[in-house]
Amino acid sequence: MYISARTRLILEQLLMSHEPVATTDLAEYMDVSERTIRRDLKEVEAVLGSYQLALERKDAKLSVFGSESSRQAFKWQLLDLSYNEFTPMERQQFILKTLLKENEPVKLIALANDLNVTISTVSSDLTKLEDELTGRAEIERKRGYGVKLIAEEAMKRALLSDLIATTGSKNSLFQLFQQQKQDEIEMLADDRLLHVIDNVLIQKVEENVRTWRKDLAYEITDEAYLTLVVHISISVERMVSGNYLQEMKPEQEYFRNFPEFTVAKELLAACLDMEPFVVPDGEALYVTMHIRGAKAQDESGIFSGNENVQAVTIAKRLISKVEAELGSSFQEAALLSGLTAHLRPALRRLDQNMRIHNPLIKTIKHDYPSLFQIVRVAFREIYQQTEVPDEEIGYLVLHFGAALLQKNESRVFSGLVVCSSGIGTSKMLATRLKQALPQLKDLQNVSLFEVLNHRNTRHFDVIVSTIDLGKVDFEYFLVSPMLTEREISQVEVFLKQKEMFVPQKAPREQEEQMTLLEAVHRLENQQEYMNTVLAILKGFQVAKMEETQHNLEDTLRAVCMAMFEQERDIQVEILLRSLLEREKWSGFGIPETRLALFHVRNEFVHQPVFQIFSLQDAVDVPAMGGGNVAATTLLVLLAPEKLAPQGLEVMSFISGMAIENEETTRLLESGNGAEITTFVISRLNQFLDDMRRK
Repeated sequence: MYISARTRLILEQLLMSHEPVATTDLAEYMDVSERTIRRDLKEVEAVLGSYQLALERKDAKLSVFGSESSRQAFKWQLLDLSYNEFTPMERQQFILKTLLKENEPVKLIALANDLNVTISTVSSDLTKLEDELTGRAEIERKRGYGVKLIAEEAMKRALLSDLIATTGSKNSLFQLFQQQKQDEIEMLADDRLLHVIDNVLIQKVEENVRTWRKDLAYEITDEAYLTLVVHISISVERMVSGNYLQEMKPEQEYFRNFPEFTVAKELLAACLDMEPFVVPDGEALYVTMHIRGAKAQDESGIFSGNENVQAVTIAKRLISKVEAELGSSFQEAALLSGLTAHLRPALRRLDQNMRIHNPLIKTIKHDYPSLFQIVRVAFREIYQQTEVPDEEIGYLVLHFGAALLQKNESRVFSGLVVCSSGIGTSKMLATRLKQALPQLKDLQNVSLFEVLNHRNTRHFDVIVSTIDLGKVDFEYFLVSPMLTEREISQVEVFLKQKEMFVPQKAPREQEEQMTLLEAVHRLENQQEYMNTVLAILKGFQVAKMEETQHNLEDTLRAVCMAMFEQERDIQVEILLRSLLEREKWSGFGIPETRLALFHVRNEFVHQPVFQIFSLQDAVDVPAMGGGNVAATTLLVLLAPEKLAPQGLEVMSFISGMAIENEETTRLLESGNGAEITTFVISRLNQFLDDMRRK
């Protein structure tokens, strides 16, 4: 049995919805007129009738009538029905996939035949594709020549990744990894769009990545694992078809020092049945970036690399800016941890212009428009190195949204109900509101005259009126006395938005009841914190560098020598080389300050060290997020390679302390040794107190 594309979409919407669906909503969803929807309903009724179901129409709303068993049976049948046409979106995805996989021009007539449409329809789809690809790729069209996609190889891979994300089912891919028989594999294939990547190839890649994953010292999420498999599969398929990323740019040479670079060569070699040394460096770099992007977000301690210090610094600044904009404070520990975990791989992606797919982006923008704009502006002020896509911003918004909702779980709202008299209809409306929106606990009824003279309208969370109030200086909802479902939804969305911006008190701390083993474990943790803090305070100093240095390398050499005078175990040349190597990876200057935070963690450092150096003259330091900072104060943090997680947490606390507020920044910039030392002692003592209360 064949059905049209729009009929299929209408049936999917009707079967997925638990409520009747308005024809206006269907028309908006499919970007057609209501008249077109009504015309398609004949085919919908015919299809349903053949499965002992009926289409029910009531008040311009549609629903499927029939037994639950028939509904469920039809849902499964719908997945197996054949379609005699593609939707416009599917046609465009098919065309893009074809152009990405073909190195030679493709004839329009060939595309038209594959899609069973006219050449003019294909031409129209190509025009829409061109608009969507603006700035990323070009579509070359010549009479008698055909159509060809013009884009750099890296961009073609990004587009392939986007196609898989938008057309593929994660669940189907996970199932695919577990299939053994070829016929079972084929059953999972989406023959509507054909395969973007060969299923057998994906399975081979997944087997090799799974073997590598078993021996990892850290965890990666299933989502990150799936994404990594897809990207490696894209790389392998492109290489098989003769499309290579051959060379690395000079500024990317430092990637050779990452252990992931060797892993990338070995994985690609295993998938292609070749020796690792044959794998082009450009291909290894491409996979290296994706392996690093998939690294676990719960690595032990934040202080485990320059990107992590950069992540916690940016996260703290972002929280501060959003708090200032919202006029609301957060319980920072949980939010900081979540943001830092997300920013670590996000910064890797941004630094390498790697795209990410966010299937929730439209929903996030729609549900939290104000918060989205605030976070976007704040993050782009902090991170100026490159353009930040909305997909990345969307994930940051989710962290802030979750933090705000967590604070406001028991939020109770007040409302003002306005009617012409303030008596009969207002009471009916108030009752309807309370039934539909239980969070509206405090409702007051007033007449038109009373509300226009009401001085305290601003104290109510929402105002609902059955009459037009004209020009007033407050927001209100104009509704019918019976309050329709759409009107309820509008008020509910408004309250959800408001809920996210109202600070709440933190819940009371509860007494812990511990077992003996838990008590011992807790004391051991506290001892680790104490040992790290003790080592840091023993070696702490605020030193003034009297001599003027000519450049950053000379300045760092002088700093290393000053540290050597106090800590004879320090190996000056190794430490200097480590600092300079890390400086190439990412900036150390803290934007909007005169501070630079340098740090090293390796096997040549034997004790945790924190020292501050005040310079005679400013030195230019690459900034976190791009640009330069004219630094007059250098903060240096050193950590042993095998420092306990509690010790790493102390080091992370210190790195975040430098940018916790403007007052702290000014103090560190002042170079006042006595005041800075007092401050550091106070904050580390406070940290230990907080750890004891955990």
